[in-house]
Amino acid sequence: MLRFLKYAFSLLSLTTLLYLCRVGKDHVAVDKSSLLAAGEGNPSALPEKVFRRGEIYAVREIEVSPKERTKRPGLRMLSRLYAHRPSVEADYPSTSPDLMPFIETLKRDMTVKGVTKYPWALARKWSSSKSLIPESAPGLGDVLAAMATAPITAADICDDGTQVKILLKLQGYQKVLFKPKSYPRTAVIYGKNSGSDRHFGEIAAFNVGRLLGLQTLPAAVGRKVLLTEEVIPVSSRELAETFYVNESSFARFAVSENQTCLHARCPRCNPNRISCSDHNDAMEGAVIMWLPEHLRVSEKMYAWRHYYKRKELVEWEKDEHFCDAVLHNDQGKLLLDLVDMSVLDFLIQNTDRHHYLQATEDPSASVLLVDHGKSFANPDVDYMDILASLLQCCRLRAATHARLVLLSGGGLSRALRELLRLDPLAPVLADAHLRALDRRLAHVLAALSACSEREGGWHNVLS
Repeated sequence: MLRFLKYAFSLLSLTTLLYLCRVGKDHVAVDKSSLLAAGEGNPSALPEKVFRRGEIYAVREIEVSPKERTKRPGLRMLSRLYAHRPSVEADYPSTSPDLMPFIETLKRDMTVKGVTKYPWALARKWSSSKSLIPESAPGLGDVLAAMATAPITAADICDDGTQVKILLKLQGYQKVLFKPKSYPRTAVIYGKNSGSDRHFGEIAAFNVGRLLGLQTLPAAVGRKVLLTEEVIPVSSRELAETFYVNESSFARFAVSENQTCLHARCPRCNPNRISCSDHNDAMEGAVIMWLPEHLRVSEKMYAWRHYYKRKELVEWEKDEHFCDAVLHNDQGKLLLDLVDMSVLDFLIQNTDRHHYLQATEDPSASVLLVDHGKSFANPDVDYMDILASLLQCCRLRAATHARLVLLSGGGLSRALRELLRLDPLAPVLADAHLRALDRRLAHVLAALSACSEREGGWHNVLS
């Protein structure tokens, strides 16, 4: 038996084994048990203090993890959120009659073609320190279509971050970032900030941002590229060195013989992270618009950022009045931008928000929202601490609140499903992730209701 196993493993290349360990499974295991939500991976073992509805649950206990059992007094408002949840469900039991006209307006921008012959120029014209895409965006369909189909003229490594990605130049001198597929749509990734980036998360996040009225997410669209025909012939030497051909096949994990694969290469990358084409040499992924050169940005640290390797609580976890210190140092517009950002991150469950971008030459520049690859990991888990800035500051734009109300009662999943049907890679999200969005939106409305009670009325919450 031992000889047989040795022989079998000798038939597989090391790179193939790495691939089998990382992709192809519907449920992706991680060894970061201290990052798991209470009951995650085993719903029957849920603790008592968990909001549960059928098989759906959210972390209710204000603890760092089941192992640490450390209380986080900075999240005391969670108990009020849960108390307000039933009344929110009663107030918004069904979709708004205004929802479909709103959806059709957004779809029109994405489907009408021929508005411009110069999509890259239009995208650059839109981009400013305040916004990347306007609320009403005729010509967006032309921009997305060009991102999904324009010939690739150059390809290079992207030396930022830790994930597999390719910097592409499309015909017309437009830079875009290509994040390849790492998981199937139905994959469930356990643990906070675990696994590789999800390409479908980038596409969905852009569309959720549009639904929320956020104008500071770069355009993202799905695309399939032929590696040996479209990418490798125009690759830089550094990128070309990351490609290789799979030596063996393994049917159980849908790894075909002679697949073309690439591994990550950057200063902080794990070289074991790899992505492979399908049996037709096509690699699907998300194409994300590169920020224009005229927009000079700097990276700012997010006050409510998460730490995944720490031995003690950070300030926002210890102090429920942490927002007072932030307000002392920041202007109101920035705080509202950050709370909008936390609402988006909570809905899509992006647990990897540690920094944000701002234009350097404008003191009142908006927060630019990039990098949503760690979203949509587990549809059955809601990490409530992503809402920390909203729970502590109890401030939100009135326009954002109005949009949340419009999308309540199941409206968010319905609207997003309609928008994602237009993507070249449709269906983009599994149904479980779409349903989870509606549950999380109700959590946000419950948090705002609790804030209104705490602050003495909506006039002290909405700006």
